[in-house]
Amino acid sequence: MNGPEERDQRTEMRDELDDPRMKEFEQALGRAMKRVEVRAETTAKFLALAEEAERERVAAGGGIRLIKFSGYTWNWGRVLAMPRPRGWMGGAIAAVLTIGVFAGAHIHEQHEQHERQVMAQQQFETAERITDETLERTKAQLERKGIYLDQQ
Repeated sequence: MNGPEERDQRTEMRDELDDPRMKEFEQALGRAMKRVEVRAETTAKFLALAEEAERERVAAGGGIRLIKFSGYTWNWGRVLAMPRPRGWMGGAIAAVLTIGVFAGAHIHEQHEQHERQVMAQQQFETAERITDETLERTKAQLERKGIYLDQQ
C-alpha cells in the first residue's frame, strides 16, 4: 500500500492516538503496570512456603528442588529447579534402544525368510508345472508311435 491510502491510514492512526480516551487508557495502563515493591513479610512467607515444599519434596523423594545460593550478592537467594534425571535412566534408555535394534533386526530377518520361502514355493510350482507339461508332451509323442504307458 503506497500513496494516498498509506497517508490516510497514518492520519487515522495519529487521530486515534490523539483521542482523549486513548490517552486516558494509556495513563491507566501505566499506573497499573507501575513497579510495586513487595513487602518483606510477603517475601518471608513465600520463602517459608518454598522451604516447606522443599522439605516435603525431599521426604517424598522427587519433584521440584530448591537450590540455595549463599555468598555473592545475596545470601538469601533461592532458585527452583526441575529434578535431576536418575543415574539408572541412561542405562534404561540404552537397554530399550538395544532391544529395539535387535527386535527390528529379528523382524527384518523373519520378513526376508518369509520372502525366500514364498519365492522357493513359486519356483517349485513353476518347476512342477513345466515337468507336468513335458511329461504330457512326451506321453503324447509315445502314444502317436503306438507306445502306451497307462497299463492297468
